[in-house]
Amino acid sequence: MPIKLLILLVFSFMHSGCSLAPVENAQAEETTIYIVDHGMHTGIVIDADSVTEIIRGLLFDFEDISFIEFGWGDQAFYQADSFSVFLAIRALFFPTGSVMHVAGLRHTPEFYFRHSDMEGIRIPRDRLKSMLRYIDSSFARDSQGALIGLGRGLYAYSTFYDAKGSYHLFNNCNTWVIEALAEAGFSERILPTLTASSVMRQVRNFPQSLLVETE
Repeated sequence: MPIKLLILLVFSFMHSGCSLAPVENAQAEETTIYIVDHGMHTGIVIDADSVTEIIRGLLFDFEDISFIEFGWGDQAFYQADSFSVFLAIRALFFPTGSVMHVAGLRHTPEFYFRHSDMEGIRIPRDRLKSMLRYIDSSFARDSQGALIGLGRGLYAYSTFYDAKGSYHLFNNCNTWVIEALAEAGFSERILPTLTASSVMRQVRNFPQSLLVETE
Protein backbone atom coordinates (compact mmCIF):
# COMPACT_ATOMS: atom_id res chain seq x y z
CA MET A 1 0.00 0.00 0.00
CA PRO A 2 1.47 3.42 -0.90
CA ILE A 3 2.67 5.33 2.17
CA LYS A 4 0.53 8.39 1.32
CA LEU A 5 -2.61 6.28 1.25
CA LEU A 6 -1.65 4.59 4.51
CA ILE A 7 -1.16 7.93 6.24
CA LEU A 8 -4.48 9.21 4.83
CA LEU A 9 -6.32 6.16 6.19
CA VAL A 10 -4.70 6.55 9.60
CA PHE A 11 -5.57 10.21 9.93
CA SER A 12 -9.10 9.61 8.68
CA PHE A 13 -9.56 7.00 11.41
CA MET A 14 -7.99 9.30 13.97
CA HIS A 15 -10.80 11.79 13.47
CA SER A 16 -13.39 9.28 14.67
CA GLY A 17 -14.77 9.58 18.19
CA CYS A 18 -17.87 9.60 20.30
CA SER A 19 -19.47 12.02 22.69
CA LEU A 20 -18.68 12.18 26.37
CA ALA A 21 -21.31 12.53 29.02
CA PRO A 22 -20.02 14.62 31.94
CA VAL A 23 -21.09 14.06 35.51
CA GLU A 24 -22.40 17.28 37.00
CA ASN A 25 -22.24 18.26 40.67
CA ALA A 26 -23.80 21.65 41.08
CA GLN A 27 -23.41 21.63 44.87
CA ALA A 28 -19.61 21.39 44.96
CA GLU A 29 -17.20 24.32 44.88
CA GLU A 30 -16.09 24.74 41.28
CA THR A 31 -13.05 26.00 39.43
CA THR A 32 -12.21 26.25 35.73
CA ILE A 33 -9.76 24.18 33.70
CA TYR A 34 -8.89 24.76 30.06
CA ILE A 35 -8.37 22.37 27.15
CA VAL A 36 -6.09 23.86 24.49
CA ASP A 37 -5.82 22.65 20.89
CA HIS A 38 -2.26 23.04 19.61
CA GLY A 39 -3.01 21.57 16.20
CA MET A 40 -1.67 18.02 16.55
CA HIS A 41 -2.12 17.66 20.29
CA THR A 42 -4.09 19.04 23.22
CA GLY A 43 -3.02 20.25 26.65
CA ILE A 44 -4.72 20.80 30.00
CA VAL A 45 -4.34 24.12 31.87
CA ILE A 46 -5.03 24.21 35.61
CA ASP A 47 -4.56 26.95 38.20
CA ALA A 48 -1.21 26.68 39.98
CA ASP A 49 -2.67 26.70 43.51
CA SER A 50 -4.69 23.57 42.79
CA VAL A 51 -1.70 21.87 41.15
CA THR A 52 0.60 22.36 44.14
CA GLU A 53 -1.87 20.62 46.43
CA ILE A 54 -1.30 17.33 44.59
CA ILE A 55 1.84 17.45 42.42
CA ARG A 56 5.16 17.99 44.17
CA GLY A 57 8.60 18.74 42.80
CA LEU A 58 7.86 20.82 39.71
CA LEU A 59 10.75 23.12 38.83
CA PHE A 60 8.91 26.41 39.18
CA ASP A 61 8.97 29.47 41.38
CA PHE A 62 5.25 29.30 42.12
CA GLU A 63 5.17 32.94 43.19
CA ASP A 64 5.71 33.84 39.52
CA ILE A 65 3.03 31.72 37.88
CA SER A 66 -0.76 31.55 37.96
CA PHE A 67 -1.53 28.54 35.75
CA ILE A 68 0.23 25.37 34.60
CA GLU A 69 -0.26 23.54 31.31
CA PHE A 70 0.29 19.77 31.13
CA GLY A 71 0.84 17.66 28.05
CA TRP A 72 1.89 14.02 27.63
CA GLY A 73 3.51 12.76 24.45
CA ASP A 74 6.11 10.79 22.53
CA GLN A 75 9.58 11.29 23.97
CA ALA A 76 11.46 11.77 20.71
CA PHE A 77 8.84 13.60 18.63
CA TYR A 78 7.75 15.97 21.42
CA GLN A 79 11.32 17.07 22.16
CA ALA A 80 12.48 17.30 18.53
CA ASP A 81 13.77 20.70 17.39
CA SER A 82 11.64 20.54 14.25
CA PHE A 83 8.88 18.43 12.70
CA SER A 84 10.06 15.00 11.59
CA VAL A 85 7.92 12.72 9.40
CA PHE A 86 10.05 9.75 10.47
CA LEU A 87 9.53 10.44 14.17
CA ALA A 88 5.81 11.06 13.62
CA ILE A 89 5.30 7.73 11.84
CA ARG A 90 7.44 5.87 14.39
CA ALA A 91 5.45 7.41 17.24
CA LEU A 92 2.15 6.33 15.68
CA PHE A 93 3.01 2.76 14.71
CA PHE A 94 5.66 1.65 17.22
CA PRO A 95 5.31 1.92 21.03
CA THR A 96 7.83 4.48 22.23
CA GLY A 97 8.83 6.19 25.46
CA SER A 98 6.90 9.20 26.75
CA VAL A 99 7.45 12.58 28.36
CA MET A 100 5.44 15.15 30.26
CA HIS A 101 5.63 18.76 29.07
CA VAL A 102 4.87 21.23 31.86
CA ALA A 103 4.61 24.97 31.22
CA GLY A 104 4.19 27.72 33.78
CA LEU A 105 1.91 30.61 32.77
CA ARG A 106 2.26 33.94 34.50
CA HIS A 107 -0.97 35.28 33.03
CA THR A 108 -4.32 33.80 32.06
CA PRO A 109 -4.58 31.04 29.43
CA GLU A 110 -6.49 33.49 27.21
CA PHE A 111 -3.40 35.72 27.16
CA TYR A 112 -1.01 32.96 26.04
CA PHE A 113 -3.31 30.96 23.79
CA ARG A 114 -5.40 33.73 22.22
CA HIS A 115 -4.61 32.35 18.76
CA SER A 116 -5.41 28.75 19.69
CA ASP A 117 -8.69 26.88 19.92
CA MET A 118 -9.51 26.61 23.62
CA GLU A 119 -12.43 25.66 25.85
CA GLY A 120 -12.94 26.36 29.54
CA ILE A 121 -14.71 23.74 31.64
CA ARG A 122 -16.23 24.18 35.09
CA ILE A 123 -15.24 21.36 37.40
CA PRO A 124 -15.89 20.63 41.11
CA ARG A 125 -12.67 20.88 43.10
CA ASP A 126 -12.93 17.34 44.45
CA ARG A 127 -13.06 16.00 40.89
CA LEU A 128 -10.17 18.26 39.91
CA LYS A 129 -8.09 16.57 42.62
CA SER A 130 -8.86 13.22 40.99
CA MET A 131 -7.64 14.61 37.66
CA LEU A 132 -4.48 15.94 39.27
CA ARG A 133 -3.76 12.58 40.88
CA TYR A 134 -4.01 11.03 37.42
CA ILE A 135 -1.63 13.66 36.00
CA ASP A 136 0.74 13.10 38.91
CA SER A 137 0.73 9.34 38.24
CA SER A 138 1.83 10.03 34.66
CA PHE A 139 5.24 11.30 35.83
CA ALA A 140 8.15 8.89 36.23
CA ARG A 141 10.13 9.40 39.43
CA ASP A 142 13.58 8.35 40.59
CA SER A 143 14.37 6.07 43.53
CA GLN A 144 14.02 9.04 45.88
CA GLY A 145 10.58 9.92 44.55
CA ALA A 146 11.77 13.03 42.69
CA LEU A 147 10.58 14.06 39.24
CA ILE A 148 13.11 13.42 36.47
CA GLY A 149 13.72 16.60 34.49
CA LEU A 150 14.82 16.18 30.87
CA GLY A 151 15.55 19.77 29.94
CA ARG A 152 13.88 22.93 28.76
CA GLY A 153 10.44 22.65 27.17
CA LEU A 154 8.80 24.32 24.19
CA TYR A 155 8.06 27.63 25.91
CA ALA A 156 10.25 30.08 27.77
CA TYR A 157 9.07 28.84 31.17
CA SER A 158 8.60 25.12 30.62
CA THR A 159 10.30 21.77 31.25
CA PHE A 160 10.17 18.23 29.91
CA TYR A 161 9.97 15.42 32.47
CA ASP A 162 10.32 11.68 32.09
CA ALA A 163 6.91 10.01 32.04
CA LYS A 164 5.25 6.63 32.45
CA GLY A 165 3.55 4.72 29.65
CA SER A 166 4.23 3.87 26.03
CA TYR A 167 3.11 6.23 23.29
CA HIS A 168 1.44 4.84 20.16
CA LEU A 169 -1.51 5.50 17.86
CA PHE A 170 -4.14 4.35 20.34
CA ASN A 171 -2.43 5.79 23.42
CA ASN A 172 -1.40 9.29 22.46
CA CYS A 173 -1.39 12.86 23.76
CA ASN A 174 -5.09 13.31 23.00
CA THR A 175 -6.29 10.04 24.50
CA TRP A 176 -4.30 11.06 27.60
CA VAL A 177 -6.34 14.27 27.87
CA ILE A 178 -9.59 12.29 27.55
CA GLU A 179 -8.39 9.88 30.24
CA ALA A 180 -7.68 12.84 32.51
CA LEU A 181 -11.20 14.17 31.94
CA ALA A 182 -12.58 10.71 32.73
CA GLU A 183 -10.70 10.77 36.04
CA ALA A 184 -12.39 14.09 36.77
CA GLY A 185 -15.82 12.47 36.58
CA PHE A 186 -16.56 12.73 32.88
CA SER A 187 -17.76 9.48 31.36
CA GLU A 188 -15.20 7.21 29.72
CA ARG A 189 -15.08 7.24 25.94
CA ILE A 190 -16.30 4.20 23.98
CA LEU A 191 -14.04 4.68 20.95
CA PRO A 192 -10.57 6.27 20.97
CA THR A 193 -10.51 10.03 20.64
CA LEU A 194 -7.22 10.25 18.79
CA THR A 195 -6.90 13.78 17.40
CA ALA A 196 -6.91 17.25 18.88
CA SER A 197 -9.98 18.20 16.86
CA SER A 198 -11.91 15.16 18.13
CA VAL A 199 -11.03 16.07 21.73
CA MET A 200 -12.37 19.59 21.21
CA ARG A 201 -15.48 18.17 19.56
CA GLN A 202 -16.11 15.96 22.61
CA VAL A 203 -15.65 18.89 24.99
CA ARG A 204 -18.13 21.01 23.04
CA ASN A 205 -20.69 18.23 23.45
CA PHE A 206 -20.65 18.80 27.21
CA PRO A 207 -23.70 20.59 28.63
CA GLN A 208 -23.42 24.33 27.98
CA SER A 209 -23.69 24.93 31.73
CA LEU A 210 -20.22 23.40 32.13
CA LEU A 211 -18.50 25.41 29.43
CA VAL A 212 -16.86 28.77 30.13
CA GLU A 213 -16.62 31.38 27.40
CA THR A 214 -13.01 32.26 26.63
CA GLU A 215 -11.89 35.49 25.00
